[in-house]
Amino acid sequence: MVKKLLLYIGIAIALFLATYNLHKFTINALHIVHPFNLYNVYAFQAIASLILVVSVELLASLTNQYKDQLGFLYLGSMAVKIMMFCVIFRGILFSSVVLSKADSLSLLIPIFIFIFFEVLVIVKILNRSTDN
Repeated sequence: MVKKLLLYIGIAIALFLATYNLHKFTINALHIVHPFNLYNVYAFQAIASLILVVSVELLASLTNQYKDQLGFLYLGSMAVKIMMFCVIFRGILFSSVVLSKADSLSLLIPIFIFIFFEVLVIVKILNRSTDN
């Protein structure tokens, strides 16, 4: 289990570093300036995704009680993650500043990247826990 957790942490860090730097390079090349800190958006998504993945892995490995409900627990945790994102970034999301398409896209790209990571890992965990 420790190997799996370290693998997930390594993948999340590598994904964060690669996608953030690629995104930042693209924005700089296109001379786009955002009214928010892109690093904070990526950091929030990476940390929240890592917490979700590690929690699901621990629940799947350590308890038999929640194995059948892991998918539902993940869906509920996604709602909490979205609410936390809205609370933390409310200054950007709910301000009178109108976001351009590039700004909106830059907010959505890290969300979708890390949701894809979460889904891949959690599907693997769910398939493994149903095989046992």
